[in-house]
Amino acid sequence: MTDYSDAMNDMWTDFGRLFESDFASMNKRLNRMFEDLTNTPGVKTYGYTMYQGPDGIPHVQEFGNTTKDDGLNASTPFGMIAEPLTDVVIDNNVVRATAEIPGVKKEDIVLDGTPSSLTISVNTDRRRFSKTLAMPCDVDIGSAKATYNNGILEVTLNPIRPMEHKTRITVE
Repeated sequence: MTDYSDAMNDMWTDFGRLFESDFASMNKRLNRMFEDLTNTPGVKTYGYTMYQGPDGIPHVQEFGNTTKDDGLNASTPFGMIAEPLTDVVIDNNVVRATAEIPGVKKEDIVLDGTPSSLTISVNTDRRRFSKTLAMPCDVDIGSAKATYNNGILEVTLNPIRPMEHKTRITVE
């Protein structure tokens, strides 16, 4: 009777070595690619990440391989206008629109609203942003309150009529 256990052990050992060497090689290639990308002259990356902490306060975190003072601005090539990152939610019967608009003064922000939309725009020498947000329901523009802090614009609006309550429908 032939003992296959030695052959099986050798096979798994060879497989482990092969997998380990291929994985290490792939990892080295990926690291070189990312290093080349971040060290390419003329390629600059800079941005903000926005999140709301458990304390309910919005936080801003910078990322990229440059700083905002390296001549990078929010305008896109050829004079186009960049869209800010935005979010619209209904929170405790209030519509809350949030936008990341880094590097501008609150005096430079222009807000125009209708019962169904909110347009946020900035047009300065260094920053150009514009975006129109659809509201999840009709809102009272007269109730709008806007705050701007650390690059985060927050606009709260009251719905014109109470929010509709969901009713579950049974599928037959």
